[in-house]
Amino acid sequence: MKTIYILTFLSIFGCKNEPICSINENNAGKEIYDLDEATCFIALQLEKKKSDLKLIRKALVAEENYMNKIGLMSENPNTESETELSVEIDINKMVEYALNEEKVELTKDELFEIYDTEIEYLMFIGVVSE
Repeated sequence: MKTIYILTFLSIFGCKNEPICSINENNAGKEIYDLDEATCFIALQLEKKKSDLKLIRKALVAEENYMNKIGLMSENPNTESETELSVEIDINKMVEYALNEEKVELTKDELFEIYDTEIEYLMFIGVVSE
């Protein structure tokens, strides 16, 4: 009986130090957004569990869908005549969209936390600066 308790304890707490995913440090500054890497980056920064990865990914997909809906993203960007747009995303509207339209199963606070932490990922890949 004692052996079962020890094995149970080890199975629950034994692998606690293993990361839930990994980030390729070579992508720093490459200016290439990778949804899976962004998901992992955010999960690691927020010290989330592996089970949270799908929810974080859903939140990021909802963000992308919201930006497509309001016209901030395009499937075929024209880089030659591209003008710099100074557009600010209303994060409150984006969170409401994620909750009501995309039915992301997170709280408002969790979504704000994810979207705020995504900025750190954007800095990591060199898309935005401090």
